[in-house]
Amino acid sequence: MLGFAVLLAAMLVADDKSSNDQKEQLSKLQLLVGQWRGVGQPQRSSTKDNWIEQADWAWDFEKDAPSLVAKLPKGKYFSALRLSAAPGARDYRLAATPAAGSETLHYSGTLDDQNQLVLTADQPSDGYPVRLSFRFAAGGDRLLLLLEKPGTAAGQFARLAEVGYTRQGSGFGKNVTQRECVVTGGLGTIEVTHNGKTYYVCCTGCRDYFNENAEKVLAEHAARAKSK
Repeated sequence: MLGFAVLLAAMLVADDKSSNDQKEQLSKLQLLVGQWRGVGQPQRSSTKDNWIEQADWAWDFEKDAPSLVAKLPKGKYFSALRLSAAPGARDYRLAATPAAGSETLHYSGTLDDQNQLVLTADQPSDGYPVRLSFRFAAGGDRLLLLLEKPGTAAGQFARLAEVGYTRQGSGFGKNVTQRECVVTGGLGTIEVTHNGKTYYVCCTGCRDYFNENAEKVLAEHAARAKSK
């Protein structure tokens, strides 16, 4: 019985370490978190067939592992996205829910040296992008999402469309960048309280996680601050 208890404790410690490692890896894409408004363009410098896009990215701690999730209420191709960390230090997986409500599509890829996330479909599907590239600009206030289809030659890609997002309220809060999300270390924009003290988190996902695990979150936050 004692041996089982020791084994269970070791498994719980290992799970916590794995979850923290994945959270740290996803934190490299913390700039995704927030509300975005954008325009999709099949052709550059043309308004033909343009469409409006919205994206609301937040942390999600309710699954077996942390992830970054996005709701796309006006998405042309997808209605929801779930980004998770893969085993490699800069590797990621994306589960994309088609706007048409068909079967979830899966992408995998890497964050390159320019902090551009490039993901390729595990199994291409007709009418949907085969490659997705996320790139930040303007200090994180702009997000460019390039959607590509197969090119004319094997291994090549061609532009399907590009969505240019602007962070909602991007000109607001520049004087409060010292407010750090106690869960992820990103920019804290939402107030939370514990034992009469006020802290900040970056999204509703972090808010819910904090409310359920306040002591654990604050201990991890203090450890991070001490190690800096």
